[in-house]
Amino acid sequence: MKHRHAVLVALIALFSVYPFAYAATSVRYRYTLAYRFENRGTESVELYPEDTAIPLFMDTEWQTVEIEESETPLGDTLTDEDGNSWAVMGIPHTLGPGEEASFTVTYGIESSDKPRPEISLSGAGGFDAIPRELVSNYTDSTETFMSDDPRVSQIAHEMADADSTVLGAVVDMIDWLGANTEYCNFEVPRYPNDTAADGLGDCDDQSILLISMCRSLGIPAYLQVGIVIHPSIVDSESSWEGHLNDSRDGLGWHAWAMIYVPPWGWLPVDLTLVQEDGGLDVITGAPEYESHIITCFDVNRQAYIGESLGTRTRIIESDLYVETTDEVERIDFSALGGEIYLVIGLGIAVTVAIVLMFFSERRSQAPAITPSALSASYGRGSSVPSLEVMQKKEASSIHYSTVLRATGSLGGTHLLSLLKARSSSSRPILEASIPCLST
Repeated sequence: MKHRHAVLVALIALFSVYPFAYAATSVRYRYTLAYRFENRGTESVELYPEDTAIPLFMDTEWQTVEIEESETPLGDTLTDEDGNSWAVMGIPHTLGPGEEASFTVTYGIESSDKPRPEISLSGAGGFDAIPRELVSNYTDSTETFMSDDPRVSQIAHEMADADSTVLGAVVDMIDWLGANTEYCNFEVPRYPNDTAADGLGDCDDQSILLISMCRSLGIPAYLQVGIVIHPSIVDSESSWEGHLNDSRDGLGWHAWAMIYVPPWGWLPVDLTLVQEDGGLDVITGAPEYESHIITCFDVNRQAYIGESLGTRTRIIESDLYVETTDEVERIDFSALGGEIYLVIGLGIAVTVAIVLMFFSERRSQAPAITPSALSASYGRGSSVPSLEVMQKKEASSIHYSTVLRATGSLGGTHLLSLLKARSSSSRPILEASIPCLST
């Protein structure tokens, strides 16, 4: 009977504290993305599939993103060279003179803070600790990451040749970037040799230069793009000679480098949102571990820069005008309504009452523990643990169960692998026109 009481108490306690444990470990957002296309010319305009493609955010251990609502049916799914998925919206892809087309999509996002590793130069691994398959897959010179460019390679080797560890080399390159580059926003991403030449670039420009420098040294690195959620971000701008107009409320698009640093593995390196003077502090202070930054897609082998430039040129030379709107709101626990608090309060009150009754009954009925009673329960010839050891075990058990209830987490539902893959010949508008954030 006592065991049943204990189980009952545990269950009631669990359900009573569950909402608070959930709120402490994860955050939910509702992100709405809207597009409007307008043909202001006298001839028909063709929309490329990539023009109407929306991102299907990646699901990880720390974030889950799913499409909750769409006024327009989703069509084919495009998968780019780096494995990122984009859903083509089912709107007309031919706009006659004066015609418009639009769609709105709402995502549900659940995100948790990631554990921040303890990083130090004393614990850093050497270049020989990098797995060969990562060197093969993430150090090539590409259209975007020009690691074989003479200027880019020269800077990297001058900064890092004396370093025996990967972390030391990355820290020195970050220090060089901090001293030789300034934040400047551009309409499309820039090639790393251009950023190195004039020292100007926004989030993805500076990250692309760092990634190119890392690759020239045989350090695996790639670009990651996502959204930063914060209520202070409210902005709108016109670009691409007036053909692209976007507004943002509560979020901004952002890019950062992912660099493989043994023994810690892949580390985010943010060059524009971290206000630190030293390279090591930039690495340890990366905000990408926090739940308000949501990862969207990776850039490794695709022609990120060239295709972005091509999309911009194509849109400018047409009579197509595009408006995009990004809005996000946090789904707080309070959104469930005041009634839930009453239920929680009653649950806590009932739990406290039952626990008090249980332990009161236990103290009044439990027999005294004696060495002879212990011997009888353990059997002859068995070693009997001391009362002190048993008391320590009991205290430890209670402490562990309390921590377990207080820090429990709820796993989310992950998106299914979607539809058929197809290479894209043009950069999606959203990806080609990301206005980067800075501090």
